Amino acid sequence: QSLPAAAELAAARPQNPSRRRRSPPFMPGCLAGLAPPPPAALHLLLRGRGRRMAFSAAAPSRAFQLRLNPLTGDSEWLVVDEAEGEDVGAAPPQTQRQLLAATSYLDMLNDAARNRAYRRAIDAAVSDPSARVLDIGAGTGLLSMMSARALEAVGGEGRGSVSACESYLPMGKLTRRVLRANGMENKVKLFHKRSDELEVGVELDSPADVLVSEILDSELLGEGLIPTLQQAHDSLLVKNPKTVPYRATTYGQLVESPFLWKMHDLHSNEANAADGVWLTPDGMENIVSVKLQQHAMQCDPLEDEIRLLSEPFKVFEFDFSERPESQRENKITIKTTGDGCVHAIISWWVLQLDSAGSIFYSTAPKWVRQSSIKDLPRCADDTKDWCDHWKHCVWFTQGRGAPVMKDQTLSLRASHNLTSISYQLLNPNDEACNGNLKADHLTLLPERIALYGDIYWRSALITAIKNALSDRSPQTCIVADDSIFLALLVSSLSPSSKVIAMFPGLRDKGATYLQAVAKANNFSMDQIQVIGKRAASLSTDDLEHKKVCC
Repeated sequence: QSLPAAAELAAARPQNPSRRRRSPPFMPGCLAGLAPPPPAALHLLLRGRGRRMAFSAAAPSRAFQLRLNPLTGDSEWLVVDEAEGEDVGAAPPQTQRQLLAATSYLDMLNDAARNRAYRRAIDAAVSDPSARVLDIGAGTGLLSMMSARALEAVGGEGRGSVSACESYLPMGKLTRRVLRANGMENKVKLFHKRSDELEVGVELDSPADVLVSEILDSELLGEGLIPTLQQAHDSLLVKNPKTVPYRATTYGQLVESPFLWKMHDLHSNEANAADGVWLTPDGMENIVSVKLQQHAMQCDPLEDEIRLLSEPFKVFEFDFSERPESQRENKITIKTTGDGCVHAIISWWVLQLDSAGSIFYSTAPKWVRQSSIKDLPRCADDTKDWCDHWKHCVWFTQGRGAPVMKDQTLSLRASHNLTSISYQLLNPNDEACNGNLKADHLTLLPERIALYGDIYWRSALITAIKNALSDRSPQTCIVADDSIFLALLVSSLSPSSKVIAMFPGLRDKGATYLQAVAKANNFSMDQIQVIGKRAASLSTDDLEHKKVCC
């Protein structure tokens, strides 16, 4: 049986949960006389690890929320106002309902395989009537309610307890409504706090002996799993607690994929375009590169574009019942399965949710789930619905990739810190990335590099800008976002025009980059002004009181 979801989320539930839900497409930067405000910030709901701070007792509650720049991948904290009322019966504002319904919470509620695995594991872990359960990052409260129901099933009502923390205030308010709708408002003690703000003897009567959590992103560590577990083991849990999940293991696989490589090799794509705009001029082939990190992507639809060059290999294990280390390094020996060029490492993780090793959940690609490899744990339900809350991860090899031959032995160094996992192929044919990047070097998201290298997109944009600039005297043009392509294009097509590049994310780095490639694109930096602010904050002083023509 499943627990009812909140009305706000249920109303927005798609008719076909397994339907592929695509992210909004990347929109090219635009030139506009009166540049509109940028799209609403992408709020990353940091379950259990978000930051919130009230500025005064009289003022409305305000919270720090994370905004992700889709062009640069950089993050910044914003201060947003939140409704202060704590009336659990009052409906949150319509904008909050829309925000919550559009997040990954709804997608997780639709993930039946995940929900079944957690329910079975929680039922197995909560076997003592006096169990004290702590749910870190409660989200919609689903796992807390599963825990309360499991505790009641073993006769623990009135003896054991379930406590939960959720730091994101709008979600915490919705959680209270969900608990109330399920008749569990008195069975789960909910705190609008981060887990590291809880104290035994204050919020918690005693250390918890069962930890339930789901603070996992596509890479596993990005939502603060390690520091959360460290603090919980130090301050909130008994020694040797039961945990759900019990263990997580990350895996990887070497692949060749010209399709994925287009998201990395901008210089070759530009050479094929031959349109006179050079983001990576000759001699500066690596001045723009993909961010050296794991990138979350849906790889199942790309199966026909991917050629496997190794069997899956284990990277790291993380035991939730023990205090994790902040960083580790692992050297992995890999035998290649074919000739080719290693363009990327595709990675995923597998959860072992119970200590007995009978309940698993995997984010592995379809070709792995359908394989007969004996060393990989099998999930009870390998026919997963499409989901977007957990994707696969892609790590691009550096330089021109790593050419390999069948049955060749490669060494891979994997390392992790508090929030991410990184790789380096220890192979003389692979160009290792130099950590000391030049000041003019830009790192962008792979989707942005693929867009900049797309011949048809470039051609359409060049035609549009030429039409906009035709038959006009020298003018002032605004590049309203971080598009280095537009800044170069307008500057080279109209040497007499003044170009104002907003570059709200790139800022000084963008200016240094433009200086480096100016000569190759036949323009002078005297005609470009980099402001480094959002279009919404543009003033007439920034424009020197000149009219904007494009």
